[in-house]
Amino acid sequence: MPLIEIKDLEKIYTTDGVKTPALEGVSLSIEPGEFLAIMGPSGSGKSTLLHILGFLDDYTKGEYRLDGKIIDNYSKEEIAQIRNQKMGFIFQSFNLLPRATVFENIKLPLIYSQTPEKKWVNLVIEAISSVGLSHRLDYEASRLSGGEKQRVAIARALVNNPQVIFADEPTGNLDSKSGQIIMDIIQKLSIDQKRTVILVTHETYTSEYAERIITLKDGRMNSDRKVTERHIAGDKFHK
Repeated sequence: MPLIEIKDLEKIYTTDGVKTPALEGVSLSIEPGEFLAIMGPSGSGKSTLLHILGFLDDYTKGEYRLDGKIIDNYSKEEIAQIRNQKMGFIFQSFNLLPRATVFENIKLPLIYSQTPEKKWVNLVIEAISSVGLSHRLDYEASRLSGGEKQRVAIARALVNNPQVIFADEPTGNLDSKSGQIIMDIIQKLSIDQKRTVILVTHETYTSEYAERIITLKDGRMNSDRKVTERHIAGDKFHK
């Protein structure tokens, strides 16, 4: 059974009585453990689609099933719980607290979870280790490089052991070397940990870390293809 399934999904924004369609009739399914990249020009609807799939925005029309259940049948409390416990988010702008330590930033999702506090330290240590940044645990976020900040953001997304990782232009603010490190880490989450990864990117090279690429144009599905020559992450993290 697909983990995520959408059918004829539409999103319309209304401003001062003017309706602007962002998504029109988008249908797709995503299997557990699949690494999917969403591409398209600016304004194509790719970030809107990711936000809807991640319960960060509502859709106007259509159907969205998660684990076989139509999300319209979830209560607001259930949606909040799923977002906190089953979904991890990585954004282009990192969204770290600059004066908080790496440890404190990664711990944040646990504060709003049902995870017992006695487990928090081990979970944070495990998450930061998975991105090769254990030596920065006590650093303030403001002291980190851009690549290191994004690795902390990935660790924060992992700390609740989510089922799905949503990554919205995660390399957009990074140089090419740092971007490659980040994509290596994200791909390993899919391959080694069998997590589902949904990536929004405008970079062809970045998208080819995924197994499958869909492209959007003017809010509609333009193509859906398997990646035949996939970039595969190296065996070691760079420091």
